[in-house]
Amino acid sequence: MAGGERMVLPAGETFAAAGEVVSTAYFPDSGVLSYISTMATGHQLAVAAIGPDGLIGAGQLLGIVHHPYRIVALLDSEGYQIPSQALRRAFDVSENVRAAVLAHVGRQLVEVTSMVACSRVHSHRQRLARWLLLTMDKAQQSSLHVTHDVLAQMVGGPRHAVTVALSELRARGAIAHLRGRVDICDRELLVRQACECYVLPTSSK
Repeated sequence: MAGGERMVLPAGETFAAAGEVVSTAYFPDSGVLSYISTMATGHQLAVAAIGPDGLIGAGQLLGIVHHPYRIVALLDSEGYQIPSQALRRAFDVSENVRAAVLAHVGRQLVEVTSMVACSRVHSHRQRLARWLLLTMDKAQQSSLHVTHDVLAQMVGGPRHAVTVALSELRARGAIAHLRGRVDICDRELLVRQACECYVLPTSSK
């Protein structure tokens, strides 16, 4: 978007803390960011992922004044940041901006609502496969530099459950797992290992 300030977010860096005022919008060109929910128990769970097909800060257009979750870069990300007021003006005057923002909000709604059922009934292996596919689709990368802690946030389970799920997917030949990196070896096989909550990507451009 014209007038934006270039911004680089290394993996692991926080874009906004939970409770922080929504004052800017971020349009990533690369990488993946995630909304992280921190429970009273100390557990952390990724509840949504944002890639180059989306934006951070659309909630301000819906009357959401504060970020409900911490927003962190799962993978290295670069993009453009603009003040929320600038996004509001563009949304009000441009039909193309409105269409793009509403399409993003719609995709997020589908992803988040499907995750509710997924977290309730599907195995750690299925959820891990779905998250790896989702992240790969958004980042457009087949090699993901992610830590064990990040994978645990994705799956919403303990580290040992993630270790077991990674071992199962690796044994089936779907992935290769090195320290701090997951390589997708057989995407079709990984799709079969995922639950039905994973939806094959379609063009959003």
